[in-house]
Amino acid sequence: MLQGSAEAPVLWEQDNTEEAFRRQILDTGPDIVLLQELPGIVPFVETHDMVKENPRSHSGHLATLVSHKLMDSSIEHSAIRGCGLLTTFGNLGLTIANVHLYPGSGEGNARRDQLSAVVAGCPNDIVAIIGDTNTRASEVKLIRDSGLLAPPPPKPTWDSFKNRFHLGAPRFRANFTRCFTHPEIKVVDLEVIDTPIVVEEKAFYISDHFALRGTLIIPKR
Repeated sequence: MLQGSAEAPVLWEQDNTEEAFRRQILDTGPDIVLLQELPGIVPFVETHDMVKENPRSHSGHLATLVSHKLMDSSIEHSAIRGCGLLTTFGNLGLTIANVHLYPGSGEGNARRDQLSAVVAGCPNDIVAIIGDTNTRASEVKLIRDSGLLAPPPPKPTWDSFKNRFHLGAPRFRANFTRCFTHPEIKVVDLEVIDTPIVVEEKAFYISDHFALRGTLIIPKR
């Protein structure tokens, strides 16, 4: 929701978070950026355009940014009620599903239904489902059994021992942010961006989740 960390400087505000996000995108140069839990606004990055859809999940909005070099007239988009934003690149034969699934350890069936709705809504078979999936290890096994690939993040994408974003919150580690892909997609160079920013000698993070970054190698069409 673009809130400031409890460990940020006292005068840290939303526009500071937006600028820190913008700087990270300019420094890392991704083709596609998937955002969840936004407060109805999307940080501006001059190298990217926003897909013209901004649906709500159970908590905040989703947004997908696409680099200028990748954005063209073949791109289509659609929302999956309450959980997803599909962006289809017609010239690549690829759909990227930006998702934010139900939270909670007892909501596995609800997350399964949401994933089923995402897959059913894709206009083609070559799909990468990426975002805050809130999935547990037992659910990931079922997803793999269904035929999708689920490469494990190399580090936790949630670590409240390291990232004290909300003071007083429970301390635990998890891999909530994940990617699930069609078996013809190869995921390489998967990394978790868990280096804090430093302002006024304070080290802190601009989100309670760590960003997951990687490269998708897709089949030629």
